[in-house]
Amino acid sequence: RYPARQLESIFQNLAVLLVCIMNILGNLLSFPYMLIFFAFWIVSCLVRPILLACVIASLQKPLATIRKLSLILITIEYLLFCNDKTFKAPDGDPASFFPDFSKADKKTVIFVRHGESTWNDTFNRGDRSKVSFILNFIPNLIKALFFEIYFFATCQNMESWFFDSPLSEKGKSQARGLQTYLDNTKVEYQTPHEAELMKIMVGETPSHLVVSNLRRAISTMAIGFQKRFHRNPKTKMVVLPQLQEMSRNPDALCITPPKGEIGLTWTDPEDLKAMYSDQIETQQFHTGNKPVNSCGLERMQDFCKIVFDDKSMPENAIVAAGHSLWFRSFFRTFLPSSSNHISKTKKLQNGGCVGFTLLRMRNTEKDRKDHYLIDPKSIKIIYGGF
Repeated sequence: RYPARQLESIFQNLAVLLVCIMNILGNLLSFPYMLIFFAFWIVSCLVRPILLACVIASLQKPLATIRKLSLILITIEYLLFCNDKTFKAPDGDPASFFPDFSKADKKTVIFVRHGESTWNDTFNRGDRSKVSFILNFIPNLIKALFFEIYFFATCQNMESWFFDSPLSEKGKSQARGLQTYLDNTKVEYQTPHEAELMKIMVGETPSHLVVSNLRRAISTMAIGFQKRFHRNPKTKMVVLPQLQEMSRNPDALCITPPKGEIGLTWTDPEDLKAMYSDQIETQQFHTGNKPVNSCGLERMQDFCKIVFDDKSMPENAIVAAGHSLWFRSFFRTFLPSSSNHISKTKKLQNGGCVGFTLLRMRNTEKDRKDHYLIDPKSIKIIYGGF
């Protein structure tokens, strides 16, 4: 048995240890709130000079100010009324219209997902831990807001962190990863199917390059396929509003006006300037931002029609740069109902590429309409994955 004094000493030491642990936990738990307090304190100190700078900018360039304010109003309108990713899937199994694949028209399609955007960097956890994302969310949001205020105060009405968000630093790194893969992969070490898709991507097999009208998709294709653009100055990427992302968020809204020239974003490398000027086609299809009552299903069907339009897309292969929700909806809509392919449930990784054969059956006996189907056996992950 311990003497009374020894027991008392042990309990005192345990009490001191418990107090220390509670102090440490209290400091850790209060740290995010301290950050929030100091952040709001700093913002409150800067409110007046920021407002003054915005007023001066408004007086100097009123048209740019009106344009920036219109983006805010458009954002609110789409957040309230846009439901383009909520649509009723076509009735029946798409495979039921294809009794014989050999009688269907065929085109090879390759989807390329854009790199991470500034919106993703602020609001999506990505591959960050939950703790890291939570602790850094408020500072990242404040940084994003300051960028937005800076663009407003300097009258940069075609720039935004949130609206039609460009590539983040991580997104540019992902696009360069795709570029490295395309530049260094040897087809002689691939299967025949992989080699066929690789030749399409690098331009050895004739193909069309099409891209969403959102800037992060354009930047990803410009960086990832840079060698192909440099090797053939006549190569163009055609902007298709049909590929615009299915979402009501401001990052999914197009900032480029109909048939407007697309310039470098504030995050794009300067060495893309000449390519942006000469090798982006907006006159043929680009009709601007999607309507507020846009339907994702209709835009996917319109994309299929363009793919099989021999006047617009005479080649048998299409490389399309776009977005995760759009791609996932496309696989859900046009894969057979019996297919359990991962593309129906998972998003394609940022910078990832997947190829497949798209089939068309014209004027079917059932309803005298054109129908489309993805051959499930043809799906091949080229780079990245789901």
